[in-house]
Amino acid sequence: MRLGFLFLLLGLLPLSAQNAQLAGMQQDLAELRIEVEKLKLENADLRASLARAKAGLGQPAAAGDSLAKSRAEILNEVDRRLKQQTDDVNAALAELTRQVNAALGKSGAAPAAKSGKAAPESVVEEAAPADIPRSGIKYRVKAGDTVTKIALRNGSKVEWILKANNLSSPAALKADVDIFVPQPETAGR
Repeated sequence: MRLGFLFLLLGLLPLSAQNAQLAGMQQDLAELRIEVEKLKLENADLRASLARAKAGLGQPAAAGDSLAKSRAEILNEVDRRLKQQTDDVNAALAELTRQVNAALGKSGAAPAAKSGKAAPESVVEEAAPADIPRSGIKYRVKAGDTVTKIALRNGSKVEWILKANNLSSPAALKADVDIFVPQPETAGR
């Protein structure tokens, strides 16, 4: 009896280490999200300042041009940093998803978020569950999009989109993220 209890405890040790690692990664992601939001606000402030400077609200033309040029350079640097941090957050989310799926014993992971728009060409999703079509498109979710609207626009079904992207509910859909939209396989494709 004691030996069995000891084996049980030894079997749970790797799982608790994975949970601690996942918790650390989730905390890092939360910090990255906060930093991205700060950069977005800074970016908006700089854009507003640049717009005011271009409109002539401020200093004389020569000084205003110089100020506008320096602000434009700062704005470009902030944009670059924001894009880099967004890419880092997306990569961390993809890795976290992969690790969670691996910890849960799943063989595939959800499609990783990439920058860009919806891909018009047909793609095959390797990790799609067996009861949904494996062909479809990648779609960039826009603000105001719903799973139902996306399904109707792309000839898909709400259930397929939720399953293919490991979404627990339609409310889990987030803007500015690429998702896989399964589409029925037809003879013409």
